[in-house]
Amino acid sequence: MPYSARKADYPMIRKNQNLLIACTGALMIFYGLILPSFLHDWSVLIASNIQVSIMEHDSGLLLITSFIYIAKYMLTFFLIYFGSMLILQPLHTKLRTVIWSFVYIGTVLLALTIYNQIYLEYFTYLGYFLTIGIMIFLLQYIPKRKYFYFIFSIILFLVLLAIQWMQLIPALTGFGIGANDLAASIKIADSYLTGNNLFNTLATVFFSVFLTIAIIVTLLIHLFNKQIDTLRKFQVQGEVLQETRSALVDSKVHEEVNMLVHDLKTPLVTVEGLISLIQMKMQAKNNHSLKSYVNRIDSSISKMKDMISEILHDQMKQQISVKELLEYVTSHLNMDEQPIELIIDLDENLPCIMVNKIRFSRAVSNILENAINSFDGKAGYIHITVKSIDTRILIRIQDNGPGIDSAHLKEIWKEGFSTRNSSGLGLSFVKRVVENHQGTIDMKSIPGNHTQLNIRLPISKAGENTDEHYHINS
Repeated sequence: MPYSARKADYPMIRKNQNLLIACTGALMIFYGLILPSFLHDWSVLIASNIQVSIMEHDSGLLLITSFIYIAKYMLTFFLIYFGSMLILQPLHTKLRTVIWSFVYIGTVLLALTIYNQIYLEYFTYLGYFLTIGIMIFLLQYIPKRKYFYFIFSIILFLVLLAIQWMQLIPALTGFGIGANDLAASIKIADSYLTGNNLFNTLATVFFSVFLTIAIIVTLLIHLFNKQIDTLRKFQVQGEVLQETRSALVDSKVHEEVNMLVHDLKTPLVTVEGLISLIQMKMQAKNNHSLKSYVNRIDSSISKMKDMISEILHDQMKQQISVKELLEYVTSHLNMDEQPIELIIDLDENLPCIMVNKIRFSRAVSNILENAINSFDGKAGYIHITVKSIDTRILIRIQDNGPGIDSAHLKEIWKEGFSTRNSSGLGLSFVKRVVENHQGTIDMKSIPGNHTQLNIRLPISKAGENTDEHYHINS
């Protein structure tokens, strides 16, 4: 995980990003409004081809002309619709969906009204409303995560293709569809050449195909996103099971099991010593079968010692640098497709701490995963600051998520308490782990602003015993 700049710069960076997105949207709308001026030759070509197709009774040329018509208005309207979304996207997390939808409708209609006033092409607002309505409906199923803009642009492209072909369906002219000059001219020419059979058939087919593709692509993306969410829920459930196991580690029953396992070391050492004596006495004899049996017994004893070491490992501590500990934690974090920035600031020349690497890493991971889950897919930051204060190391974890209600701050450390329908073992486990390391932990939170969690650990003293795990035979 890369080390980043100071957290104080993050709100300003986020603000600048939003401003850049909004400016890009405004620029796209501007280009959409002036683009027809640069495509005047296309309009002349379309009008000329319509006349030629009528004079030469060439329905093929008329069909080619319709593709030029579609391309011309696709470019223009794509810039306007997509630009409007970019302008308003930074407000999507601040406004309710319904309010944002109305603001989006107003922004698009304002831009299109200006377009109609400039070029006097007399596009009916029915087509505009239909396009906006379809996009707002499909927008509910597009995940607000990475690649959102790319996915939105593809869906918008397909919907605009469908609507532009709908403008060329002669049967819909009576409903005000396709009343602008070029579309009306193409349909009049089609009426003269084929009695409207060509475009009633082809335009309807193209409209249906592109709209269906847009809906199918949106649904597939939605289902894929739901599957990812389901997998994440399974992962969370697995973590809850792991936390439950960690809670069991701290129970009285497990303490007794640990004592029993520890006592097993003595008979194992005795058996291992006797096996060594047997092997020495058998060296003079050439009994391969017995040697094989003894070697297998010795191998089994070694495996049992390793198993005992694993069980006792939960109680072992070692000197470790804070940087190494955080690198180990972040390497196991799942932040794929999460629009969250993880910022880590470490003071220089930090002293080491004495911790059980496995258990303490699990506790820190638990805190970070809770913070990540609190964003519910929205953008934000998690900032980890580590500094040395007197004889202790301060690990401060702060995020700009939704925060925790003040009424819950005293309850969150209790086993079984949860605000997210989980087992409620997470923070109680974290508190036990920190306190087992002679540390303290506290939390401050402002709902809708931030949550800050402070862990204070004693600095490791020179000469402390480390890695008892490697001295099982002592």
